Amino acid sequence: MKYFQCFLLKLSRSLGLSNAIKITNKYLVFLVLTMCLGMHLSNAQAVNTDKVILNLLDDSTRVAKGKTLYEQVCASCHGRDLSGATGFNLKDGEWIHGRTPSDILHNIKNGFVNAGMPGFKGIYSEQQLHSIVAYILSKREGFENLTYQIYQMDDSSDRKISQEKLIKSGQIANNFADFRLPEVNHYILIFEGNFYTPKDEDSKMWVQWGKPIELEIEVNGKRVERIGNWNPSWLLARGKQKLKITYYSGTNKPNQRNVSMVVTNADMSIKLFPVSVKGRDVLSDIKYEVIATNKPIIQRKKIHGMPAYSISVGMPSKMNFAFNTRTCAVVGIWQGDLLNIGPNINGRGEDGSLPLGEFLFKPPHSLNHAQTDDAKCNYKGYELIEGKPMFSYRLDDVDYQLSASSQNQQQLSFQYQIINQRLPKLTLSLPQMEQYRWVSNDRESNKNLIDLTPETNGSFNVSVQKNN
Repeated sequence: MKYFQCFLLKLSRSLGLSNAIKITNKYLVFLVLTMCLGMHLSNAQAVNTDKVILNLLDDSTRVAKGKTLYEQVCASCHGRDLSGATGFNLKDGEWIHGRTPSDILHNIKNGFVNAGMPGFKGIYSEQQLHSIVAYILSKREGFENLTYQIYQMDDSSDRKISQEKLIKSGQIANNFADFRLPEVNHYILIFEGNFYTPKDEDSKMWVQWGKPIELEIEVNGKRVERIGNWNPSWLLARGKQKLKITYYSGTNKPNQRNVSMVVTNADMSIKLFPVSVKGRDVLSDIKYEVIATNKPIIQRKKIHGMPAYSISVGMPSKMNFAFNTRTCAVVGIWQGDLLNIGPNINGRGEDGSLPLGEFLFKPPHSLNHAQTDDAKCNYKGYELIEGKPMFSYRLDDVDYQLSASSQNQQQLSFQYQIINQRLPKLTLSLPQMEQYRWVSNDRESNKNLIDLTPETNGSFNVSVQKNN
C-alpha cells in the first residue's frame, strides 16, 4: 500500500495536482482506475476493429470496392500499385505510424496535415474506410513481425546451433532482413516471421550471385529445396506463410555477406519485391517509370508478357495498349500508368519493361483481323498525328492506319482507316473482358467476332467501354 501511495503521489504531481488541489488517495485511485478502464476499452475496440477488417480480406466484393476507392483518393500519392510515390510504400512491412488494421484506419481517418495527407473521416463512411484498409492489406508483401537471432560459432566449419552460442536477438522494425547485423567473424544468422507472397501466382525467393552463399529456407516448418547455384532460388507458398531463413557465414568474404534477396515470379522474369536490405537497394536502382501526363507516349522497348516486336502506347487517361508489328494486332490493354522501363535499362535490354497497371486483356488474347492463314502483315511504321498515335500497315493487299483516342479511364477507342479505294468487308476478333465491353457504331458486341462494313470514306471503329 505504501508503494501504491507513493505512485499516486508521483502521479498527482505529474498532473499538476499536488499544489493546486488537495486530492485524497481515494480520488486518485478512482482517477487511475478510470484511466486504465479507458485504455482497456480503447484497446478492446482496436482489437475488434482489427478482426472486422481482417475478415473482410475473404470478401472479394468489399476488397474490390476498397480498390476502387483507393484508386480514386490514394493512388496519386502512394502509387497505383501501392509501392509509393510522394507517399509511403503501403505494400512492404515498413510502417512508420503503425501496421495493425486499426492503426491504418486511424491514419486514413485523421491524416497527417503537416505531411500533406488529409483526413478522410468526413468524406467516406466507416464501411468505405474499412474496405480501403482491407484492400491495402490484401496487397501486402514481404515480412511481418520479423525477428533475428545471431549465434557465434567456433570456426567457419561449425554448424551446431545451441542456446549458449546465442549472442544477440531481437525484432527488426522495418521488416527487411539485414545481413549486416553480426559483428563477429564466424556466425549463423536466422530470420523468422510471417511472410506474404501473391495469392494468385507462384513465386520464388531469389539470391543474386548466390553460389558461395550457404542458405537454408523453411516454409511453414518444412525445408525447401535449393534450385541452382549461381543465382539460386527457392519455391515459396502462396499468400501468408511462416518463413525462416538460416545463413551460415562459413568462409564467405565480407563483401559476400550482405545478401541480396528478392522475391520473383515463377519463371524469375520479374523481380516482385525485396526481402533484404541489400535487395531493397538493388531494386530501387531499377525503377524508372514512364508516365503519360498531358500527351500520348510511344515506347519501343521490350515488355514483359508481350510478344516480341510489341510497341506500347501510354495515354494521359491511363488507358494504355500494345501494338504488335508482326501481327498488326492490339495484343494488350492495361489501365494505369504506362511502364517501368528500369528492368529493361538495367538488364541491358534482356529484361522486359513492366506495365504499371492491371490488364483488361493480354496474350494470348488480342484485337486483330480475323484473317486467313496465308495473310501476312507488312508493318510500315508509326507517328504521332495531332497528338494521336498512328500505326500504318498492309494486310491482304489492303493498306490500313490504326489510331487510338481516350478521354477517361472508362473507354479507349480504336479508329481504323482504309487508305486505298478497295473497301472490303471486315471481321475483327474481339477478346472478352469482365468489366468492359466492345462497342461499334453505337452497338454493343458480346461476341468473339464482329463483322464491320467501312464507311464510304473507308473508316470504321471499335471501342472498349466500361460496363455501367
